[in-house]
Amino acid sequence: MDLTLSRIASSPDDEHQRPLKGKEADVVKWLWSIIWGTKRTRRSSRKSASWSLFRWFTPGLTITGVLAAIMAAITGQVNLPSLDSMRGTEPPVYDDPIASSVATSSPLQPTEFSSPRGNPESVASRKISPVGLRPTSSINTAGKSQTAIRVATFNIKVFGEKKSSDAEVMQRLAAVFMQFDVVAVQEIRGDPDVPINRLLAEITRQGGRYRAVHGPPIGRTSQTECYGFVWDQDRIDLVPQSDYMIDDSADRMHREPMVASFQTRVAPVDSRSPFRFTMINVHTDPDLVRGDTGDNELNVLDDVFQSVRNFEYETNGEEDFLLVGDLNVDVGKLAELGQIPGVVSLVGDVPTNTLKSKTYDHILIDSRVTTEYLRRSGVLDLESWFGIDQAGALKLSDHLPVWAEFSVYESPRQF
Repeated sequence: MDLTLSRIASSPDDEHQRPLKGKEADVVKWLWSIIWGTKRTRRSSRKSASWSLFRWFTPGLTITGVLAAIMAAITGQVNLPSLDSMRGTEPPVYDDPIASSVATSSPLQPTEFSSPRGNPESVASRKISPVGLRPTSSINTAGKSQTAIRVATFNIKVFGEKKSSDAEVMQRLAAVFMQFDVVAVQEIRGDPDVPINRLLAEITRQGGRYRAVHGPPIGRTSQTECYGFVWDQDRIDLVPQSDYMIDDSADRMHREPMVASFQTRVAPVDSRSPFRFTMINVHTDPDLVRGDTGDNELNVLDDVFQSVRNFEYETNGEEDFLLVGDLNVDVGKLAELGQIPGVVSLVGDVPTNTLKSKTYDHILIDSRVTTEYLRRSGVLDLESWFGIDQAGALKLSDHLPVWAEFSVYESPRQF
């Protein structure tokens, strides 16, 4: 798989791709100092050898990773070099430099996830209740928590000029977004600035202060779409120059993911720093997530997840990653993505479509590492939240927002 990570513009004033920053000599010197006496780890191949897969594992711990990082510093791009010559026939083996350095905890189970949210007096602060999960705790949404942030993913069906011109739809979408601190958005259509700017304007009208960034139009057909991130600028910062697209030059995915990093806007307390995390925004092709085949996009996303987190860890010290979006499968069909040790879906198999019949949308984390997760997550039922019928909810989307809560501070690390 020929994937590279390439920068995209973070603001309307930055319309061109930006090179990654770095001091080449320092990088080379650092990498050279750590490689001696280490062993090279290998990742086995797909069952279908006809697809050339490109991976970059444990940079700094392998000769291949060293060369890749050197090239990244020199060229301004991260390339995932081919490891085809090292392939074997064993199942995939994952060597994670982050998780191996921290204490592990017991895996999370879907039964541990749920919480309603509490004040039904206004549209913008009514109860958020997970669909199909028994509530275990409640939080008042009259004012946002000072100790937790709420992260969400939302596929807004065909979110373009037509939908964003419907005043009632936009009022409700703005009310939804204001319940969350960061929202990953899928299926933005047409000129992305049109629906995004209308959404931000309506949020502002309702008293919020949000910002957004979106990627370029992508897709194999004429029906291209964009990814986006929308966040509460009073509580969250986009890390400068942290947003980029996965460059899938081998065309392994219908819509290559978008990546961005965020940090909470809080002052350090008792040596605990603000929570920083990286989100990988994904919308798979529903026709390309079936079976254990080389073209199953979920068997590509595991490489994306591993490559992004190794790159971010080595270049920025990033440890916390959320792969979010519309994966078009339930937990049992996550394929190789679901085989990465520690990776869990925070809402499990709770229905995430508006008809409440299928699980498509997920927030995935490595539970061994991202201990900032507060074990509160769920799905926002648009019908009950707004007091509307199913037809009214479908005007917003055929998907429901999926959310999870995290501490505003980094968890202490045990090395």
